[in-house]
Amino acid sequence: MAQIRIGVDPDNALGRQLTDLERSQLPFAASQAANKVAFEIRERWKQRAPQVFDRPTPLTKNAALYRKATKARPYAEIFIRDEAFKGTPPSKYLFTEVEGGTRRRKGFERLLQGKGLMSPSQFAVMGRGARPNQYGNVPAGQVTKLLSQLGAQRDRYQNQTPTSAKRRRSRAPKGGEYFVITKRRGKLRPGIYERIGTGWGSAVRSVFIFTNTANYQPRYDIFGMAEDTWKKLMPFYLKRELEKAMETARPLP
Repeated sequence: MAQIRIGVDPDNALGRQLTDLERSQLPFAASQAANKVAFEIRERWKQRAPQVFDRPTPLTKNAALYRKATKARPYAEIFIRDEAFKGTPPSKYLFTEVEGGTRRRKGFERLLQGKGLMSPSQFAVMGRGARPNQYGNVPAGQVTKLLSQLGAQRDRYQNQTPTSAKRRRSRAPKGGEYFVITKRRGKLRPGIYERIGTGWGSAVRSVFIFTNTANYQPRYDIFGMAEDTWKKLMPFYLKRELEKAMETARPLP
């Protein structure tokens, strides 16, 4: 489900018979009430997101949006943001969190698969050696750097000599070197690793590990929350907005 509409049944607006004057004011009152409820739903998502997700990004916390109702279109539409200036739009990753199932491929995963560095059936999950940002993700700058550095290479240094290794480390870019392992090698699982220099030589740490599964259990039904909020708040807001409209309404001819 991509969106949910919030509106009013004109034949059962308040559970009683409406006067002709009230009925004439109903489209305006209904649109105002729908917008009030839509605003409440958006704010409830903002409050709930940090409780549902671990360190959600601002984009995730502001994922719920709404289109306002009008007299001509007396319903508001609640939907998940489907665009992003930078990064992935929430609509592409939140639906899996809402409904459960296998998550979509991320952009860098498709790039790795396109270069033959990762199997089409695999996903990349954060490794133990990754240094997540404040939102618990591998920083976008690091992902860009490793993709740029990897090119189409695998671990070209598995058969190097000590002399060539020393020469390579002297030319290594700041922050370490990235390489890909496509098949398990000893304790190293398939994935992306960073080779770093230490006081006693060199070491590797896992940035991403390749896995064949990336499934999510349903965590939070945003549309179910929207429907529950509508049921609870619409009668109150509709009654209030209709009363306000009646205060300034002109008598019917």
